Amino acid sequence: MGDPKRILFLTDTPGHTVGMDLPLLYPGQVTILDFTARTHTPDILSAYTHVVTLVQDGSHLPRLDFGAVEAYARAGGQVVSCLFEYARHRGFFFSKTYAGGSVLPAIRINAACDITRGFNVGDTIGWFGAISSAPDTLYENQRVQRQIMGLSAPEGVTVLASSTVNGGAVMIEERVGEGRILALDLLSLNRPHFNSHGSLNKYLFPGNFIGGSVRYGKHYPRKLSYGEFGEAMHALAAASPRLKVVNEGPCSDGRPLWSFEMGDPADPTLYFGAAVHGWEWENAYGLLTLAELLARDPLIESMETERLHFKIVPIQNPYGYDHFIQQNARGVDLNNNSSLNWGAFAPAQDVLLPWDYSFGGFGPASEAEIRIIERIIDTCAPRCVMDFHTATYILVLPHRYDAALFGAIHEEMKNRLRDRYFAQQPYNGPYEQVNMDRVLRLGESTDPPSLYPSFVFYAAEKGTPAAFAVEMSGNRDDVHALVMNTDTVVEICLAATRQCLLHRP
Repeated sequence: MGDPKRILFLTDTPGHTVGMDLPLLYPGQVTILDFTARTHTPDILSAYTHVVTLVQDGSHLPRLDFGAVEAYARAGGQVVSCLFEYARHRGFFFSKTYAGGSVLPAIRINAACDITRGFNVGDTIGWFGAISSAPDTLYENQRVQRQIMGLSAPEGVTVLASSTVNGGAVMIEERVGEGRILALDLLSLNRPHFNSHGSLNKYLFPGNFIGGSVRYGKHYPRKLSYGEFGEAMHALAAASPRLKVVNEGPCSDGRPLWSFEMGDPADPTLYFGAAVHGWEWENAYGLLTLAELLARDPLIESMETERLHFKIVPIQNPYGYDHFIQQNARGVDLNNNSSLNWGAFAPAQDVLLPWDYSFGGFGPASEAEIRIIERIIDTCAPRCVMDFHTATYILVLPHRYDAALFGAIHEEMKNRLRDRYFAQQPYNGPYEQVNMDRVLRLGESTDPPSLYPSFVFYAAEKGTPAAFAVEMSGNRDDVHALVMNTDTVVEICLAATRQCLLHRP
């Protein structure tokens, strides 16, 4: 969002992975300059809004004119620097720490500012790489983290994050004249592979610095059990007069399915749900964050959200959520259990039984969770139904939808997410900017249209003009991606909210 940034990557290694990743995160906005081969005077640097420096070979350090970089910053430039060259220029003690065994080096956030947005002071997040190019969790004896040790921060210097291993400074902000330098350990971290514990957030803090990546996202220190999640929902509602928690009925394991409700049911309804596949759990925290934001500010982004009725079910499959599996307590894939066209999707297997990957149940809407969701759709007749999944970034459209409303929602989603996050497609897929540019239109290529037994198709058949599944990135084994997930979920829901208000019947 905002004006395009012109970024200069100043390095001795143009083929470094950072030089591969920045152009993916900021397409068409990155220039790579090899400082060992070309001059980099303040006049040259001044053509760019941001300069990123990385020295991989220490013997090349004398050829980097960090004085020119500092002069650029003093004139108002914005610099992201790796710790090595920054420390040597400032005369600070630079160090590397190797951690073996079960130690997972992390950083602890020390200061709240625009760079650390999404985190609270005291939050910790994994921050390390592997000595080799292997994934950072593959070999316990290869973990490494860089720090500046013994730093007594002089005036204008703030240690934003320190090492949980030795207390060294891992991320520093320095005010320099009219500009700033963000110095942090980027060199230790490998590419942020799909379930990286140490590198997944590699570009989050530079992204905040360069383009304000995080707007609404927040870090949650741990994954809650379903019972704890329900308690968090009730606590939020108790503090928010606009918000109430509804027991929608018992699930397949007997526990209640909790929903948030806001607004007058006579107004147009927006239904947002997540974790119908229980192990696709991260987006639930985005919906929890969304409910908190809407309850706190009904005029968020100047939208009159009180003119809408919200039905939010963060965890649609409690048993699967708690057990980190796809199915519910009866071994059923709820995404294939709708009363619409049940049995149409049956993957080829020797014998299809409960607990198989896509087992669709014992009959149409045989599962309590799906009966609850279809009842809500029947009762509320939503204008929009969004079901959040995790696979890769793509919207999945059913056979029937309002092209104008969906098109407006999709366009706003794309505008909101552009140039903000970087991720790898699961599993070991290509790296890409996080966006919602791609759309998969299921059912449109056949005549008659193919109907899939998911409740998104059920909602479309019942007349919901904008019903679709939202595939994100997830299924990770810890909370290390929740800032990105919560932020993107909120943005996608706000896009739908705005357009449903603008296209209100």
